[in-house]
Amino acid sequence: MEHSSYIPPDEAAARAIDRLGEVLPDLIGVRQQVARLQALEARLLARADGIVADWVGEAGLQRHSEAEMPHRIAATEIAAAWRVSDRTVQRQIGEAATLVTDYPATLASLEAGRISLAHVRVIVGNGAIITQRELRADYENAVLPYAETEAATRLAPICRRRAEWYADVTLDQRHQLARQRRTVSVNDLDDGMAELIALLPATLAHGAYDRISQIARLAQTTPAACDESLFPDGDPQFSVDGAQRPGGDDTRTLGEVRADVLADLLLTGLPSSATVPDGGLHAIHATVQVTVPVLTLIGEAAADPFDATMLAGHGPIDAATAAALAADAAGWDRILTHPITGSILAVDRYRPSEQMRRHLRARDQHCRFPACRVPARRCDIDHNIDYAHGGPTDARHLSHFCRRHHTTKHHSPWRVRQLARGILEWTSPTGRVYIDRPVSEVIFATFPAEPGPAPYPAAFDPAPF
Repeated sequence: MEHSSYIPPDEAAARAIDRLGEVLPDLIGVRQQVARLQALEARLLARADGIVADWVGEAGLQRHSEAEMPHRIAATEIAAAWRVSDRTVQRQIGEAATLVTDYPATLASLEAGRISLAHVRVIVGNGAIITQRELRADYENAVLPYAETEAATRLAPICRRRAEWYADVTLDQRHQLARQRRTVSVNDLDDGMAELIALLPATLAHGAYDRISQIARLAQTTPAACDESLFPDGDPQFSVDGAQRPGGDDTRTLGEVRADVLADLLLTGLPSSATVPDGGLHAIHATVQVTVPVLTLIGEAAADPFDATMLAGHGPIDAATAAALAADAAGWDRILTHPITGSILAVDRYRPSEQMRRHLRARDQHCRFPACRVPARRCDIDHNIDYAHGGPTDARHLSHFCRRHHTTKHHSPWRVRQLARGILEWTSPTGRVYIDRPVSEVIFATFPAEPGPAPYPAAFDPAPF
């Protein structure tokens, strides 16, 4: 039986929920119509590309400069009619041609309204590293079923991981070339503002952002009063979106403090504009979470594209960086997974400490509300059945929720139930059911499923658009 601190709605709230349930089907229908029109547009753009290709062939244009002009003419013609940039149109024509030619099942799914254009861009964009058409088809078959049940933001790391299986050039080789493009640039904006952009290796970028965030939180004054009962597993001062909670002396949001700290560190070497307790900075170290397959540390002879090193919140990283991080690691989490489904079976550590929390972080990786990608380290661990109502402190009854969705779960009609292997079943206020699967299980799952335990329930609601 499920329990919650949620108070049943009054009659006005119940009527509002009923009316929302009446509007929702129309909203879903509109999204499906938009997807169908976007699929039609892609077909028409690909048709235009074919017309230009015939033009180039019939004219016998060989030199690149000569063959480029028909493409430019077509793009400028369409751009003028649409009143948009012709460079944008020329890029869209190329993307549409790739979609129609190499990803027909993805296009059909967009046409049927099962996925959105954002899903298409993730699938096609990550598949760019695959050069052979038949391998692109295998890649498409592997990721499309997941795309039809999940948000595009959650699809991206899965596509990055799967594309590595079929790429001709290894991640290590591509990383060495990509490192040569690292740079820092400035883009001027309106109202006296500008963007400072740094292109860095992912581990350095995530580590720098994490350290800036830690300094920013340390710089904030602890609030005098806040209802910490709503946030038992984390700092109650800040919301997930960075807004400061009531009671703090500093009126800046967490995002503003991050920006101030970054500027101070770059210009003076110290966060001078932020009041930091003595000795606080010495205790701050950047946190970068990576999952390193054991064979990766043995040597290149054991490298396996099916078992890549994963940076939490990003995707695959090169083996050399993984080995360097592993060399300085103070401790290790050993994660045992199911050989077929990839489900997390157990987590232990050679230095015992908070084993259950590590298990949940390894399993969930981010907030488990549908489509949410807030990292697990910034989430609360929730008893799916309230502890006060007898909910056991067991991994089979715990999961990570960000502050926004933690409070939503406890103070709204949303309900959640944990099924086998960490799969969550969410029921919305209007009665719709949404299934959320652990990332660890999705990464290793094979579509269509191979013989053996099903990676997730066969029945689930279609994507809500």
